[in-house]
Amino acid sequence: MKKPNLFILFFLSLIIFSCSNDDSNESLSGDIDPDGVNVKEEVLLDVNATSSGIVIDGATMNDGGVTPTGGVDFSLDYTTQTAFQDHGFEIIFDAPTDFAGAYIQLFDENGMADSYIDVPSSATETYYGGKFLSKERKDIFAKKEASTQKDEDTVIDVNFSNAIPAGTFCYAICVYDNQGNISQPVEVCVTVESWGGNVNLVGEWDFTKQIDNGETIEVGEESCESYDSTLYCENGNQVDVELDECYALNELAITFNENGTYFFSQESDYKSLDYTASNEACEVVYEEDGGESYTSTGNWAFNEEEGILTLVEFEYTETEDGETYTDAEPDGYLLLEGEISLSPSELIISESDTFSGETYLYEYFFSKK
Repeated sequence: MKKPNLFILFFLSLIIFSCSNDDSNESLSGDIDPDGVNVKEEVLLDVNATSSGIVIDGATMNDGGVTPTGGVDFSLDYTTQTAFQDHGFEIIFDAPTDFAGAYIQLFDENGMADSYIDVPSSATETYYGGKFLSKERKDIFAKKEASTQKDEDTVIDVNFSNAIPAGTFCYAICVYDNQGNISQPVEVCVTVESWGGNVNLVGEWDFTKQIDNGETIEVGEESCESYDSTLYCENGNQVDVELDECYALNELAITFNENGTYFFSQESDYKSLDYTASNEACEVVYEEDGGESYTSTGNWAFNEEEGILTLVEFEYTETEDGETYTDAEPDGYLLLEGEISLSPSELIISESDTFSGETYLYEYFFSKK
């Protein structure tokens, strides 16, 4: 049970710390899922009903099935995936030469679904066009580097209607080329995660510090980065400058609710270049008031087998320079997917990413309120 993101696979284990003296009156619940939320993920979903709840922009649903002809090399490096309710998942692959599209058909022990999905190449995206990286994020969990996915990766963005519940289904995918050749099918099984799933997470947690690839940054502490750049001036001149960009996360509180919803709010300060003023003055001018706030609401899921916490955002609000902007994410935005370490008083969320062959580790520390 694992999400692809716009996507990185974490095969990690949940670490449960022993209670310290400070936790003498508290302990983690041994039964993390007394309501059996995670058991729902084992239910086999009806393939025809699930097919009708899948939405892929630019694709068409056709009756019948597909007969492979061969002549196209195609493979995936995974056989299982994780998806999320009201959100979906992504199918990521290296498209073969002369790629023209893909056929997707759900199946179960009784055979194939009554219809299949034709996804032309025009309905696919390259890595940078994926829905999870569609815009710059202001939240703490925004990735600092590029993802492990390659520039040439092809992405099929599979969205779910609210008719698809937690459970499991499988699909077969073939690709085809412009000559009409159809590859042999590759089979993948998908687990649609339940919301919630770990009672020990329920409650409010306050951010205390983060460790970004070995650098510890306490809450409220300013972190700066300096780099050389070129300033292009309104008068046509170009000036080589050194820029200092600074950021401080002053406050972050996240609440996990028992029903699988979450809410968090963060307050931060930043120092960044005022492009308009710098362009006019032909010298470096920084923003005068860099304070901002960010709130996020959505759902959380816990993968009990791998110890992975996922946040899927459905609405967020940003306030910057006195202006507030609220937006909804109808298909959900994969905000966070990371391994957790948990004690009665502390939560640690770890994310990793790979860029240019180098792996980066980000750890976020929270204390129980």
